[in-house]
Amino acid sequence: MSVILAEDAVAATTEIMKRVNREIRRQLRRTCKQIIKDTPVDTGRLKNNWYASNRRVGTRTNKSTDPSGKNSLARVDKALARLKTGQRFHFFNNLPYARVVEFGMYPNPPKNPTGKTVNGFSKKAPSGMLRINADGFVIAMNKVKIK
Repeated sequence: MSVILAEDAVAATTEIMKRVNREIRRQLRRTCKQIIKDTPVDTGRLKNNWYASNRRVGTRTNKSTDPSGKNSLARVDKALARLKTGQRFHFFNNLPYARVVEFGMYPNPPKNPTGKTVNGFSKKAPSGMLRINADGFVIAMNKVKIK
């Protein structure tokens, strides 16, 4: 009888872990998608330089543009498909001006006014794009109910 109970406990635990992992992936994808969406677009290069990895933070950048963000989201999906229980998930943008956009570090007043910034912050992302959505991820995970 104890063997059957142990097998049932293992099966139940395995099923719960599958559900937890599915929910973590779902929330990570949702958060990354929102960060990509909230990234301001001039040419689309910043939006196209979001990368995801379950191995390490990379150093990659690219020169191509993608105002839609589809390429960045595809990289997120690829990394999430490889993500295993207990692995870290890294989401990053290595363009030098990503930090400027995130933290509102544009010159104030602007050197060449374009109307895209106010007080050093991007009009499209006055609170940044990464930090505000990372906070949303934590809140969403705290609300998750695994059934």
